[in-house]
Amino acid sequence: MTDSPNPIRNWKLPLRLVLVVPFVVQICGAVGLTGWLSLQNGQKAVNDLAARLRQEISARIEQQLRNYLEAPRAINRVNANAIALGQLDLKDAASLTGQFWLQRDLFKPILVSAIYFGGADGEFIGLGFQNDNTWQIGRAGSSTKGKFYSYAADDRGFPSKLLETGGDYDPRTRPWYQYAVAAGETTWSDIYVDFKDPRLKITLVRSVYSDAGKLQGVLGVDFVLSHIRAFLQSLEIGESGETFIMDRSGLLVASSTSQQPFAIDGKKVERLEAAQVTHPLIKESAAYLAQHFGSYGQIEASVQLDFKINREKKFLHVLPFRDGENLDWLIVVVVSEQDFMKQIQANTRTTVILCFAALVVAIVVGGITARSIVEPILKLSKASKAIATGDFLVEVPVERQDELGTLARAFQEMREDIRISHQQLEDYSRFLEIKVSDRTEKLQKEVSDRQLLEERLRGSEQRMRAVFEAMNNIILVVDREVNIDVLPTNAALLYESENDIISCTIEHFFEEGTGEIWQDRVIQALEIKKTISFDYSLDLGEDEVWFSARISPMTENTAIWVARDISDRKEAEIAARVAQEQSERLLLNVLPQAIAQRLKQDTQAIADYFEEAAILFSDIVGFTPLSARMEPIELVSLLNQMFSTFDELTEKHGLEKIKTIGDAYMVAGGLPVPRPECLEAVADMALDMQAAIDDFRVTLPLPGGELGERFQIRIGIHLGPVVAGVIGRKRFIYDLWGDTVNVASRMESSGLPGKIQVTVEVYNRLKDRYRFQERGAIAVKGKGEMIAYWLLGKN
Repeated sequence: MTDSPNPIRNWKLPLRLVLVVPFVVQICGAVGLTGWLSLQNGQKAVNDLAARLRQEISARIEQQLRNYLEAPRAINRVNANAIALGQLDLKDAASLTGQFWLQRDLFKPILVSAIYFGGADGEFIGLGFQNDNTWQIGRAGSSTKGKFYSYAADDRGFPSKLLETGGDYDPRTRPWYQYAVAAGETTWSDIYVDFKDPRLKITLVRSVYSDAGKLQGVLGVDFVLSHIRAFLQSLEIGESGETFIMDRSGLLVASSTSQQPFAIDGKKVERLEAAQVTHPLIKESAAYLAQHFGSYGQIEASVQLDFKINREKKFLHVLPFRDGENLDWLIVVVVSEQDFMKQIQANTRTTVILCFAALVVAIVVGGITARSIVEPILKLSKASKAIATGDFLVEVPVERQDELGTLARAFQEMREDIRISHQQLEDYSRFLEIKVSDRTEKLQKEVSDRQLLEERLRGSEQRMRAVFEAMNNIILVVDREVNIDVLPTNAALLYESENDIISCTIEHFFEEGTGEIWQDRVIQALEIKKTISFDYSLDLGEDEVWFSARISPMTENTAIWVARDISDRKEAEIAARVAQEQSERLLLNVLPQAIAQRLKQDTQAIADYFEEAAILFSDIVGFTPLSARMEPIELVSLLNQMFSTFDELTEKHGLEKIKTIGDAYMVAGGLPVPRPECLEAVADMALDMQAAIDDFRVTLPLPGGELGERFQIRIGIHLGPVVAGVIGRKRFIYDLWGDTVNVASRMESSGLPGKIQVTVEVYNRLKDRYRFQERGAIAVKGKGEMIAYWLLGKN
């Protein structure tokens, strides 16, 4: 066997390059890897920092909003209590104005911009903080002939001077009044535009009723949204980060940009959508949220996201903010990754420069080092070539005391040894000429002896063949070219006559087209010089015969092939495998797959607790009296058809059949593997069972003829915790225990034919996706009265 050529040996690389390149590669690799790891760690730190920054800013905004909105609640509550206790006279304008004037000092104007009362008779009395930082008293009604009068207030809160006469004003037509009357309780109005100044406001309103339940008017406290905008602009969110607040319809409430959240077109003021503002970061963020969630109304919890604008990564945090029933906003904070990556990118550039400098230094130092090593070696190489041409007197100067100097001295000693050896070889060649003549005579004698030995070997081969023929196996002797040199012993397993097989090839002996496979096997045994074993099959007529073969090397180019018939063993292995598969299928028909696997590993009792599982019980109405009128075989056949249909529905919906008791059928969802949508699957199966039972009828003989009777089923469903497992050692069954099972059974037994009765827990979970009808309170054994519902179908 010849050695394959080594490509590395054939490289013609200068020694200087071999010495320098590895050091250069190592230095560049180390510096580059360090820079890459630093970049990755910096990127991770940026992501963590950005997440914390967004969360902190969102929390600050949320807390500030709650501080803003708490002041109107407190003032409204105080005024309502004063009216209820009779401390405020709604007909006394001076009393109301004085109350509002005292309350203005309790909170900063940034928290409360106006306090007022709008009467059911159209009278309006209020105190408002204006853009010129003064408090003005506003009145409208019969005393102002329906006009809105603005008065300056003295130091006691009484009107002192008429500042402005506005247009017609009726508080009953204002949005804040109408919201309060419609709600009948304390509530926030929608965002609206102030009738005097172009600014957005929101009002906390509360209806005031007399003891007789008659509407007296509405108390209101205004909050100007521009204060939120000023707070957002005061936040530091990196160099280019922004934050904004919008409602669920996408309209902008406030932002940290200079752009107002509304647009003025003549006398018309319209609010802007967040996705339509001019600032690209807010515009793209709002558009991304709408695309990601489908609608803003789908955002139910705090979410961290990231997206790209012009290939630049942005970090986004959205936080829902709710106060009461109808104030539902979204706080959005957007930060640019570039704000955090500048220093990291500068460090990366420094790393690249250092890597290049290290490369240059490594090349220079490596070149100097390589020169000091290579020059002495080149001198030794020149001297070696001279010796190869027969010049044994060449000298190599020894000028160094290091390893290369030692090498030069060793070379000098080697040169002297070679010179002496060369002289000795010349003497020995003359001696060999004499020996060759003597050896020729001996070889002639060896040829004659070898011919005699071959005759004896032919006799030994005949005796070996006789031994082989007495065996019950196939034994071949093959060479590297896969030629058969010895007759196989078992003639019954051959394709052709014995005399036609000697000296044929393996491919001819076996099936055509398989010669390369058998040749690879023989060559493998010869190459590794070890015995190899394998199984194979042959088609002999109508039968397939299996063999277990062993190929053992005999000489460098010859191997012996011994094959034994193992067809009986193969048949036994196949039969055992089929039996094992049948046993597995039978076990899976009795137990869930996960439970079956656990039982095979551990035969001890299995008991698992499931926090939430859906249980379904069904019962065929009137089946017991019907069974008395049917033949047993017909009864069992009918039950088998019904339950087989139910089994198919169980597999369709991914549920677990627990057991059947007579004509009762029990199904569970959410176990043995928890499943979030298990209750929906059980509800769908119950509806499908109702539809499937309509296809079954039984024909009963009557005195006047035959009657085709239809079936109806009662179904009960409950959701709750259960314990599931397998206990005992014989006739395993996967069963459930717990109050949830009992309640589901009671739902079925107390139901009506053709109905699906469910508990309140099921109704609360599925009421948005399924149609229900309330049945009301029913008496349940062991539970008392329970509210139950009928499941009618899907929405």
